[in-house]
Amino acid sequence: MVEGELNTVVIKLSSNIDAISIARNGEEIFKVTNIKGKEYLCKTIKLGFGPNEIVVNAFEGSKVESRKVTVFYRSDISREFRINPPEFQKKPFHREDNEKVCVSCHNMKISEKDIKPQMPVDSMCYPCHKKITEYGYVHGPVATWNCLSCHEQNAKPVKYVTRQPEKELCFVCHKEKKEEWMSKKYWHGPTATGKCSICHNPHATDNISWLKKPSWDLCVTCHEDRASGRHVIAGFVFGSSHPTKGRPDPLRPGKKLSCASCHNPHAANSRALFANDTISPGSLCQMCHKK
Repeated sequence: MVEGELNTVVIKLSSNIDAISIARNGEEIFKVTNIKGKEYLCKTIKLGFGPNEIVVNAFEGSKVESRKVTVFYRSDISREFRINPPEFQKKPFHREDNEKVCVSCHNMKISEKDIKPQMPVDSMCYPCHKKITEYGYVHGPVATWNCLSCHEQNAKPVKYVTRQPEKELCFVCHKEKKEEWMSKKYWHGPTATGKCSICHNPHATDNISWLKKPSWDLCVTCHEDRASGRHVIAGFVFGSSHPTKGRPDPLRPGKKLSCASCHNPHAANSRALFANDTISPGSLCQMCHKK
């Protein structure tokens, strides 16, 4: 079981292998032929929510030998795959015994360069994890490969676990958010749990604010009853319902209407988390529908 969409496949090669192919859920995603003389082949693949059947085919001429493994990608933002089935167990890679296969190609010891890398290649993490930056929005520590600012250097038996509690780790840099939210009466559920990574990817995504999904899609993952758009007083302006997406946001030029147009996704002084700390629905509406 994993909780991130990127997973590295490590394949031990024998001298008689001519080519390797890797398929996920029946779709071939890699075919590698230039492998003569290599002892290991490592490839990072993207997973989909839930079970991912990964098949590795090794070719010796026309003869094929296959190995199959199923990896379960559990995620809080998946309606169907939030709960990890008991047959899938979390098996962290970074343990001393697992890392033995890497030392023939990689330096697995932390050096002074890893504390504050001047270039990506200075980071011990870069060769295996460089694909985590191949997104539109990259989180600051990741962009500078300052991995040890968030991952515990001396953790045992599993190395490089995320420092806990997660909320306090995030507040080290996001001090202004801590000051802002602590003064509010009501906190949104994910904020109250202190697990920022429910909604945000701490490394990188293709969504603004490092959200794991576009804003509206992320909100209706939990608030499924709001997905129809029949959310506020029917007939007020738009006939049968008020739109919650698909229109320009009147208060945020250049952005689309979303749940965050009317609600603060973190904390507010109203129970419904109204934006701009408005207390009543009427005052909220008047933010856009001025008299």
